[in-house]
Amino acid sequence: MKLIESLGYHKGVYSLLMQQLLQNDPSLKPYHEGLVSTPAATQAASKRAASFDQSKRNSLVEVLHKQYEHLDPDAKTRAQIDVLSAPNAVSITTGHQLNIFTGPLYFWYKILDVINMAACIHDADDKHQYVPIFWMASEDHDFEEINHFFLGEQKVRWEAATTGAVGRIPTTGLKAVLETLTPYYTGTNQGKELLALFAECYLQEDTLANATRRLVHQLFGAHGIVVIDGDDAALKSLFTPVLQAEVSKQITQKGVHKTNSSLYKAVKNFKPQVNPRPINVFYLFDNKRLRITKDENGFGTTENPAKWTLQSLCEEIQKHPERFSPNALMRPLYQESVLPNIAYVGGGGELAYWLQLKNTFEAFDIPYPLLHHRTTALLMSEKQVKKCNRLQLPTSDLFLPTAAFINKRVRQISDIDIDFSSQRKLLKDNFNTFHRLASLTDKSFLGAVEAQEKKQLKGLDKLENRLLKAQRKKLQDEVVRATDIRNALFPNNRLQERTAHFSDFVLDAGLANFTNNLKATLSTASNGLAIIQIGYP
Repeated sequence: MKLIESLGYHKGVYSLLMQQLLQNDPSLKPYHEGLVSTPAATQAASKRAASFDQSKRNSLVEVLHKQYEHLDPDAKTRAQIDVLSAPNAVSITTGHQLNIFTGPLYFWYKILDVINMAACIHDADDKHQYVPIFWMASEDHDFEEINHFFLGEQKVRWEAATTGAVGRIPTTGLKAVLETLTPYYTGTNQGKELLALFAECYLQEDTLANATRRLVHQLFGAHGIVVIDGDDAALKSLFTPVLQAEVSKQITQKGVHKTNSSLYKAVKNFKPQVNPRPINVFYLFDNKRLRITKDENGFGTTENPAKWTLQSLCEEIQKHPERFSPNALMRPLYQESVLPNIAYVGGGGELAYWLQLKNTFEAFDIPYPLLHHRTTALLMSEKQVKKCNRLQLPTSDLFLPTAAFINKRVRQISDIDIDFSSQRKLLKDNFNTFHRLASLTDKSFLGAVEAQEKKQLKGLDKLENRLLKAQRKKLQDEVVRATDIRNALFPNNRLQERTAHFSDFVLDAGLANFTNNLKATLSTASNGLAIIQIGYP
């Protein structure tokens, strides 16, 4: 496995907002504390280590040991958890939904980025210890987003009835998924290894959260990752002052609205990733996750009339913090309250809503971390790389929209010049002369000149498109070769990492080989988009 090319923040992959953020656009600086770099991280570590309360550290370590008990962790894992009790220890965190069997490939990229980043900064800083953390989004309730993954074109789906926090879902029913996987994996030793891993994690554990912790530990635990489940009464007890302030004063909605109003002015075509509610907290009750609402009668949930006064609701939070669940906007606040965290690694959608939260963090007096966009990667076989080279097909072109990819390819291989840019320029230059004449003689003539210019430019566009269409037909075989490569690398016309499953690549290599090689290769990639050739010694 080797890095073929780093394409930076490719426009075909990164939104305009993310391009602005990742290129340190000054207009976005009021909305974050900076991006991850070694100097920024070491400086943030000094501040966070000094400010994070020791009693919180002790509670955190106690909770983690309790959560790991059923895994019977080795001494190395227990020691990694214990590091967090040291006054000079900080964390670098990523999080993700509890997709069965990891879900799509970017699950891997997030975790390996956090592991690599913690190791890199640790090597450069002898004053602090850096622990990579994986925060399980165990309190989400959108089961349809996590209950499947793809094996090539086949969608492997887990059927279960649930309405509550997904981490609490019993793993009953996943035996049927194992039976679906068995014919796909049975033929090789590597496939049998995957079947054994699935059975160990999902058939021996009682809940999806416990199964996911075991899976992440089995895949990445040897590299130092520590898994945490925020759906924990002891952790939530540390967060009760924030929850009480939220229901009392609706701080998140006010803070996010304030930030959004200024982002609309700072960012072209800004669209909020998440819209706040008056109260951004759910109530976990009777296997359901119910949104807390407020009206003239007091506080209630979406399925019940008002049942609390403000005082009784705050008392309920104090007595039973485990019954309260932060939503997507409040989860970063919760995470940063209970971890000595200095940096968060996420995808574009995640970082977009982190940018909405700066005022809210300040209002709650919670430190805001550095941000880092996870690596986006495209894995290519040696055969696919050779085909691209033989066709003289730049890998960056693969990320163009389908029509733009085909048209550019036709222009590249055509023996006819299909680019009418020079003709457009000549036409516009000629009409500039008419514009000047009209302004000197009869200004009423300007409208006729402009109309004729638009008509002729439109005619050029039509001619160019007809020529492109004719050449596409003539060069169909060449176009098909290029599009076949692209279609194989972009299943269902989506980024590979959002559809492809790790087992498509592990079956040739084995788990440990794939993990170690991918980790090492990602550590050599620059920020942004990485093109990686698959191959193993």
